[in-house]
Amino acid sequence: MIPPGVSGNFEELFKDLWPEVYRFVYYKVQNREEAEELTQDTFKRVYPKLIDNQVQPEKIRAYVFQAARNMMKDLWRKRARHPRVVNLEEVQESRWSDAGMENESEDKMVIIEAMKELTEDYRHVLVWRVVEGYSVQEVAEKMERSPGAVRSLQFRAAQSLKQILEERGYFRG
Repeated sequence: MIPPGVSGNFEELFKDLWPEVYRFVYYKVQNREEAEELTQDTFKRVYPKLIDNQVQPEKIRAYVFQAARNMMKDLWRKRARHPRVVNLEEVQESRWSDAGMENESEDKMVIIEAMKELTEDYRHVLVWRVVEGYSVQEVAEKMERSPGAVRSLQFRAAQSLKQILEERGYFRG
C-alpha cells in the first residue's frame, strides 16, 4: 500500500519528481546516461521505504533528494578508488551534434583553462570538494589541514577562479 501523501501512488510521485531529480543529478555528473541511471537507481532505493511507510509524507521529497546525493557520493568514492582516465585531446576533437552540448563543452574547456592558473592547492580543493564531492573532513585529511583551513581554502579558490573567469569576460552578457 502506498502511504498517504505520496500523491496518490508511486507512479505519480515518480512522474512529479523524476524531472527535478534528473536535473539535479545531471548538473552534478554532466552525463545524460549516467544521470538517467542514477535517477532510476535513486527511485529504486526509495521505493521500498515508501511502501513500508518508513518516510513521513511531508519529508518524501527531501528523502528522495538525499538518496540521490548519497547515490552520487557512492559513485564518486568508487571513482576515487578506480579513476577513469580521459584523454583531453580526444575530448577536444570530439564533435557534438547538439548545440547545447557544444556550449556546455566550451564552458567546461574555459573553466579547465582558468583552473590551470590557480595554485596547486586551490585546484586540489576545488576538484576534491566540488567535482568529486569529498567532504570537508576527507579533503582535510588528504591535504593534512584542519577542516576550517579547507573551508577557507575552498572559498579563496572559488573567489580566485571567479576573478580569472571575469577577467576573461566569461560572465559578461
